[in-house]
Amino acid sequence: MIQYLLTSTIAATVLLVVYQLFLEKEKMHRFNRFYLLLSLLFSLLIPFISIEIIEEITTPTTAPIPMSFSGGTMVIAEETSYLEQIVWGIYILVTAILIFRFTRNIIAFYQLKKNNATLSFQNATLVLLKEAVLPHTFMNTIFINEAEYQERKIEKELFAHEMTHVNQKHTLDVLFVELIKTVFWFNPLFLLYKKAIQLNHEFLADEKVVQSYKNIPFYQSLLLSKASCNPPLYLASNLNFQVTKKRFLMMSRNSSKKIILGKQLALLPIFTALFCYFCIDSVAQVQATKAANTKYTTATSNDRDAYYAGVSVNVIDKKRNITFSKKYEALTLEEKNRYLPFAPKKYSKKIPTKAEFEDFKNSKKYAIWIDGIHANNSHLEVYSPDKIVYFSGSFVHKNARSKKFPQPFQYSFYTEAYYEKNLKNAHKKFSGKSINITVPEPKKTPQIQKSTPKEEPLSNLTPTKVIENATSVPNNDVYTVAGVTEHPDFPGGMKKFYQFVGNNFQIPTDFKGNGKIYIKFIVEIDGSITNEEILKDVGFGTGEEAIRVIKLSPKWIPAKKDGVPVRVQYSLPITLLQG
Repeated sequence: MIQYLLTSTIAATVLLVVYQLFLEKEKMHRFNRFYLLLSLLFSLLIPFISIEIIEEITTPTTAPIPMSFSGGTMVIAEETSYLEQIVWGIYILVTAILIFRFTRNIIAFYQLKKNNATLSFQNATLVLLKEAVLPHTFMNTIFINEAEYQERKIEKELFAHEMTHVNQKHTLDVLFVELIKTVFWFNPLFLLYKKAIQLNHEFLADEKVVQSYKNIPFYQSLLLSKASCNPPLYLASNLNFQVTKKRFLMMSRNSSKKIILGKQLALLPIFTALFCYFCIDSVAQVQATKAANTKYTTATSNDRDAYYAGVSVNVIDKKRNITFSKKYEALTLEEKNRYLPFAPKKYSKKIPTKAEFEDFKNSKKYAIWIDGIHANNSHLEVYSPDKIVYFSGSFVHKNARSKKFPQPFQYSFYTEAYYEKNLKNAHKKFSGKSINITVPEPKKTPQIQKSTPKEEPLSNLTPTKVIENATSVPNNDVYTVAGVTEHPDFPGGMKKFYQFVGNNFQIPTDFKGNGKIYIKFIVEIDGSITNEEILKDVGFGTGEEAIRVIKLSPKWIPAKKDGVPVRVQYSLPITLLQG
């Protein structure tokens, strides 16, 4: 929200300054009316426009992490910000009062019209009021004093002035800017816009009177004679608006057509510059030919044999109607290549340069994690570059950024102790004792797909039936996390699980861009993972890769219902961010 307000305010300020310095003094009032309204719309909409230009680079500065995760059935509680609630409460209260005031004033005009005598006048309606007022206009209605009208004391120049407001529908401009002021009441800039728009309306009305009656001195004297009258309701267009030197000078001013055309054409690069500055992001992207950036590589027989040595491999291949359970060493070469084609790649130490390290301290640019824990960028002050032995990160596209992490880059940093314990030998040996691999039946592809299926909320992806008494039902009953007293958990917590998936997931080479995968599985009473299933994927083998990684998972801590281990179904969305 703050970023939206800053962007919108800067754009609106620049355009208003351009108007007041270069456009307001020129006799091109119709163009200026269009410019002011366009400037308001442009400044309100420009924060929503985003265009990313990809620039390929041949050498990556760091190894990218190509994904982020959001907990499927987990709920992370955030601290309540009472200050934020108070601020929002004040904003809503003031806005409600202003909306009430705005609505009341509109109703007041229609009540005046209903409760007083009316007459038809050209394509407008005259409302005759008892009280002494200046002629003023709302929509196609002109409000005037009844006695002055009956005694014919209202000059024809005044009628011409108000009819200009009616014919050119100036009230719509006022209502538009007033609505904006009601929502953004805390921003005084929109008050300046309203004054500029209303003054422009008076320029237009004055111009019409001068062109029709060609008596500038008399008209100016008439305006001065009315200057002391009380103003009408703030939504009306009225004769007495800013009777100043500006209006008098404008009546007799002659503007060069060449100067006007030059200033109009000069606006194009100004709008273009604002659009490019706020809407276009230049994104550096590593060329796909750099194979060294993947965390997985096709395994050599020696690497794979060492990594999976002694691991039980349990396969349910529904596609080929094959089921078996073997030690890894008993698998045929074909089975190894089909079900376990990859082995982790060794982590090599990578220390940031001093320039890189200083840049990482920019909290607006980078979200950082130190040894797997999110930290403020200022925490890097306690480290020197040589204390970080490995780091990696990625660019985050705008549509994937969150309120908590709005930065365009996310980076992880690892110290010597963490590297030695968790990364140095991670490629050598699989951490679990068994792997459960399920290959689902191939999905039937519909012959005609008219539209992209709507993404369901995560809550709709899990069963809703909850069994009340775990001790009275067979062990093959499956619960949701809402139906158990103790949730299943990954050894070391969910952060460790996310690290495990991040270290083992390989994005298929054919997949480009971003996407989200939904998978579900069952955590058995012994903590093993079974019944892996793709609920939704983005194609190119991403779903199968997610299933493969889940099958590599070590045993979880099982869920419990009243102290008894039970089977629980778990759903997990995985968001792929291809930088």
